[in-house]
Amino acid sequence: MCLFSVSLFAFVALLQTIKPAILQKNLRYLYPHKMTYVQNGAILNERFKIDNYVGDWNGERLFYAKDLQVDKPVILKAFDLEDPRINAHIELFKECGGMQGIPTFVDHFTTLGSEFIGWDILLLFRFSMIFAVHSHTGIRLQSILNNCLFHISKENTIRIGYRLFRIIQSMHLKGFLHRDIRPLTIMCNVGENGELCVNLSYFGHAARIDTPPLNNPIFLQLFHSLNVTRGGTYTRIDDYLSIVFVMLTCQTVNPFHFNTNRHLTVLEKKENFHANPYGVLTPETMWLGDLYLQLEEMRTDRITHLQVMAAVRRAIPGFDPQSAITYRYDAENGHLLIN
Repeated sequence: MCLFSVSLFAFVALLQTIKPAILQKNLRYLYPHKMTYVQNGAILNERFKIDNYVGDWNGERLFYAKDLQVDKPVILKAFDLEDPRINAHIELFKECGGMQGIPTFVDHFTTLGSEFIGWDILLLFRFSMIFAVHSHTGIRLQSILNNCLFHISKENTIRIGYRLFRIIQSMHLKGFLHRDIRPLTIMCNVGENGELCVNLSYFGHAARIDTPPLNNPIFLQLFHSLNVTRGGTYTRIDDYLSIVFVMLTCQTVNPFHFNTNRHLTVLEKKENFHANPYGVLTPETMWLGDLYLQLEEMRTDRITHLQVMAAVRRAIPGFDPQSAITYRYDAENGHLLIN
């Protein structure tokens, strides 16, 4: 019997050990049954013209589109109608949309048997579908890091982190957690005044701060804290810690990357970092180890945003983290580099 057949039988046997109801519930959101095809050029809700299909993540389909009413780009995201995340998306954008660093809420609607939500960067839709729409501008920080060979100056790293902390605090004050901050969910774009703006672009895991622990997914992303990786309740501290890990990545420090200590699991890498963060840090990033430990200590006390911002300001004495991010931008080909 060939190896493929043996593997197939083993997989089928594994599926038989999973309760059918649980399997059906999970697959419903990962692979919605009514996945309607949306053709490039199609116009939804007599307003949004589909440019192209971007991808499918965590049961969400993402499209780039144009808002024909204002001739501006938007993102459309589609969910299965029974996906419980839809309400959280609508609530978040109604409460937070348009704040600094967060896309502007445009619309939500149901079409093609699905409900859609819209804002000026993101559009949610589900098949039998909900669509949400928000604005779409900028370049992902991950792409910028790739082009910069994963190194950004200490000054610009501080500026980026400072802006992200402010965005997250605004979300927290409105009662929401982001829960998925990483270079792929951070966008950078040149504003009308010529300054580089930092924004969050993906809210697929966002939830109310008071979301019951049983509804918190177990994250295994490299940019999540040890607490979250262990399956602990996601708190405001964990959003802050994700930003610390993003800042480390900007400084070419990647203690959890799969190419770092490949014999260890992600959980083991995070346990080692938690026990001694300074062991993997460079002289330029020691202050981030201080900030990491300070944030972890706040778990047992009360998080103080002002203390976090003060720690960022101390990284370079006399430096203003609110100063403009320095960059090079080629508007013709959209090539953006952060110094």
